[in-house]
Amino acid sequence: MVHNNDLFLPPLALLPAVMAAARNGSFSAAASEMGVTHSVISRHVAQVEQWLGYDLFERYGRGVRPTPDGQRFLRETQAAIDLLSQGAQPWRQRRGPDVIKISLLPSYARIWFLELVPGIERDLNVRLELEITERLADFDGGQTDIAIRCGKGQWPGTKSSLLFADDLVPLISPKLLDGRDPHSLDADAIANLPLLNDSDATGWRHWLAEHGVKYRPKPSDRRFEDYSVGLSAADAGLGVILARLPFARTAIENHDLIMLPFAPVRSPLATFLVQPAYDQRPAVRAVAERLIMVAKACE
Repeated sequence: MVHNNDLFLPPLALLPAVMAAARNGSFSAAASEMGVTHSVISRHVAQVEQWLGYDLFERYGRGVRPTPDGQRFLRETQAAIDLLSQGAQPWRQRRGPDVIKISLLPSYARIWFLELVPGIERDLNVRLELEITERLADFDGGQTDIAIRCGKGQWPGTKSSLLFADDLVPLISPKLLDGRDPHSLDADAIANLPLLNDSDATGWRHWLAEHGVKYRPKPSDRRFEDYSVGLSAADAGLGVILARLPFARTAIENHDLIMLPFAPVRSPLATFLVQPAYDQRPAVRAVAERLIMVAKACE
């Protein structure tokens, strides 16, 4: 029997395919996540689109991204799912610790975060589910509770808390120094050496400008998206890298690198803990407060 209210509800059984496609950015990845075929995801999405009367996704190459209408539908659908989940909690027998989803860059995971996981899980009775990725966190899709990112602390629809204000000092390998006195290198000399960047040249451009030298890219310069790989490249003598203190102090101490005798320069970018603007579960707030406290202890 069909109830009148059913006429106003989207086909609920098909919504998991839509949400999985939004999370993964492709029908193939969504199919892999759900253990079904690509055609099943495509068919379910098409049926929901037909019910709505508009497209949820734009197709490009092998991926998809939500249309403006799709973004609104996904946001409101996720809000409805969250509301149902919260309403069901008092009636549901607790089966285990709260799962907190954290998105962070590989370098943050290796250099700082992974060693914190056992203590946080034990002390706060939570399980941390880590998404190690270069992609921006998807708060609207409900796939991330907390993100740790480098930037200026301004991401639309989010609130940010400072973890580390990076102070920059150049590091060089004895291999690249090649017997020279570190005190003999001024900023001009360093600018002429191979420079190692992370995501872009913001750090070096800022550091050199603070010393009155213009940054000029060279063929010998290299870029590493992962800061920890950049440190290893500096170890190998491939170039000079900027220390990011205090974030990477322990990692730097594990490398055979010399810190050149310059006063630290405050980076225009910093490391932030990022959360959606809306209020979150107490367990998420507790984890966020713990990470902020640990970061402050590193200063």
